[in-house]
Amino acid sequence: MFEGAIAALVLFYLLLLAMPGIAWQFVLGALAASLGLIGGGAAGLIYHLALHKALLRLKGHTRGWLWSPVSRHADLDEVGRRAVLPWFRLGAAGFVLCLAGIGLLAVAVLRAWLAG
Repeated sequence: MFEGAIAALVLFYLLLLAMPGIAWQFVLGALAASLGLIGGGAAGLIYHLALHKALLRLKGHTRGWLWSPVSRHADLDEVGRRAVLPWFRLGAAGFVLCLAGIGLLAVAVLRAWLAG
């Protein structure tokens, strides 16, 4: 199921890259990049705060958690995982959306430049 969703998203992205209108491609790319930055950035901030709170609750070792937060997922109990991992996934999805938007923007700019 997960692999099918990834394949469908890749196909959808390739169709967006083949859009006939450069202006629409630019607008969709800017919108996707903006939504990814805003939504993913907010989710990332909440994720980091929730992770720190969960690690403090467990009285775990929090030194260096900010530099490698994913390595601390194994230290979480079930309650901590339920509080932290949804924000992690949402932030990761925002990051992917931002990258997709930047890709659309880059292709739109390249197409406009080549069209002269």
